[in-house]
Amino acid sequence: MNINNTDSFLCSFCDDKEFKASKYITKDGWSRHETYKHFNYNTPSKNLSILSDTHLSEIKNVLVYLIQSRLKLHMKHSGQQTVLAPLTESEFVSIFQNHIKRYSICHQKYICRFGGYDAYSTLTNIFNQENWGRRIYEHGQRSKVVLVSEVTNSQLNSEMIIVWKKHIINDEDGNKSEAGWVTLKFLVGQFY
Repeated sequence: MNINNTDSFLCSFCDDKEFKASKYITKDGWSRHETYKHFNYNTPSKNLSILSDTHLSEIKNVLVYLIQSRLKLHMKHSGQQTVLAPLTESEFVSIFQNHIKRYSICHQKYICRFGGYDAYSTLTNIFNQENWGRRIYEHGQRSKVVLVSEVTNSQLNSEMIIVWKKHIINDEDGNKSEAGWVTLKFLVGQFY
């Protein structure tokens, strides 16, 4: 990124906090300030589109499909899984608005975390599907998203982490393109 010495970033919450950018340092100071001073900020942007329930239902179905595509019945498909999909900011906020744990203005990123005994039912309500996180196979075998750790010393994270982030591409001619991407990270277990 080509940045002039006159570029600066302003904190949206602190009236007098300005961060200067140089050729080598872009948003580092602003990012550190936001992480330490505004770590619990979770209010989405105000200028988002209002989407129809039909549209949101279709997007939720796509997300459930992507999750279930990772629920295969083979040991090499157990453990941590990651799903990536393009998603607009309006779609993400409309679906997860009451469950956003953190919103970073500096990084244009939202974070949601779902773990514990009520996490599956919370996501059932969000996705409007009872079996969003499980697939049943022959002879009662099943593969499912694990949201409660059954092993207390497990190194694997037994919560679903959902992150939305805006990605931007700039070129030397000043052309810019941007898109939002959602990343879902979760643990899959197989049960026989």
